[in-house]
Amino acid sequence: MTLKVRVALLFAALSLSLLVGSLGYIYFSHSASRQEEFYERLREQCERVATLLGEVKMADRQLLRIMDKNTIHRLRDEKVLVFDAADRLIYSSLDDEALPYSKDALAQVRKEGQVAYRDTDGDEVVGLHFKEEDIDVVVLASAFDTYGQRELQNLRDTLIVSLVLGLLFIFGASYFYIGFALRPIGRLDRAISDIDVDRLDQHLTVRGTRDELDRLAFNYNNMLERLRSAFDLQRAFVNNASHELRTPLARMNAQVEQALALPVGDARIPEALRMLQNDIATQGGLVESLLLLQRLKAHLPTPRSAVRVDETLFSVLEEMHQLHPHHQAKVDLDAGIESGEQLTVSINPLLFRTAIQNLVQNAALHAPDKEQRIHIAHAPGLVRMTFRNEGGSPLPPEHVFEPFFRGAGSERTRGSGLGLSIVRQVMADSGGQAWYQHQEGLHAFVIELPTTA
Repeated sequence: MTLKVRVALLFAALSLSLLVGSLGYIYFSHSASRQEEFYERLREQCERVATLLGEVKMADRQLLRIMDKNTIHRLRDEKVLVFDAADRLIYSSLDDEALPYSKDALAQVRKEGQVAYRDTDGDEVVGLHFKEEDIDVVVLASAFDTYGQRELQNLRDTLIVSLVLGLLFIFGASYFYIGFALRPIGRLDRAISDIDVDRLDQHLTVRGTRDELDRLAFNYNNMLERLRSAFDLQRAFVNNASHELRTPLARMNAQVEQALALPVGDARIPEALRMLQNDIATQGGLVESLLLLQRLKAHLPTPRSAVRVDETLFSVLEEMHQLHPHHQAKVDLDAGIESGEQLTVSINPLLFRTAIQNLVQNAALHAPDKEQRIHIAHAPGLVRMTFRNEGGSPLPPEHVFEPFFRGAGSERTRGSGLGLSIVRQVMADSGGQAWYQHQEGLHAFVIELPTTA
């Protein structure tokens, strides 16, 4: 069953409950009104009979003729009974059908003054206690409301037909309207069924109505844009990774072939082995960086703890000095920093250390003078670290943090071009951010993280 049919049936069911309630109220209100009106007619009949008894002091044939003339044959199955104070029947109408009664019923009429009910034959009965001067009688009047019942039946038939026709109309109208309202979902369904990697430009039309369906189309288009960007980035990543992995492997294979071609004991073999060892180390670093970057992009959970950014920085600088003795770093702490809490962030220690290593090594490998200036500043709830080093022309900010991006003149420098991508991803996963600036001939890489204070 389609969504359109289910919603139409649900709307029809809700409408049915409202219609049944409304039409049922009309029917039962009319039935109660008809019954009360008919009881009133029977009460008037009882009063007329009691009035005649008051006007005529003795029961004779003339009295019977007057009472018969004024009481019977006006309603179907009409019957009138009159009882004196001793519950003796002093008058009965000329109708052949008997009116059932009992002593208890007469006593109830005398006690309550008047009663109204329906007997087992479906006739309405009214009992009236009439007591005036020297008259003390109980009058029972009974009849069947032929006209009222017929009108009630007609009303019931009319309401049932109206209910059926109204329900059919509501279902048809809701089915048509819901189909019209859900038409954008149909277009979305067809667009999703047609989508594949090479057809990510199948955008939906945004009507500008700002309703839920319009927002759905807008968000769908945004999702396609994000998917296309992700696939483009993936293609570029695969192409660059395959190139970065293929070239060292080919070079290592060539080195092995050259070493095998040398005679045993040749002095060039150790040099070939050292070159091969360096390439293997580079290749291992590249694979490790690829795995780390992929883990970060997959947003896998990593444990966090409180880390002092200055302590991590000085530890990395000490280690880097051993690997790159010519690298010189100057660290400047902002004067507004008064406590260690202002320098404490919540981050994975290993990932943060890797990010700092990449930023420091970036200057150690690419800065012309091998010098780096690092400034640590504090803002409300944030700690900012700026890594500056000399450089040539500005780097394109939109590509600096892309995987495998390498600036001009860095072709002969060791590196995979993944370091800055890892920096940005680590910052993003930790609630911070990273960006690049070029000011006064200096490259500046800035990272910013929320503090725990």
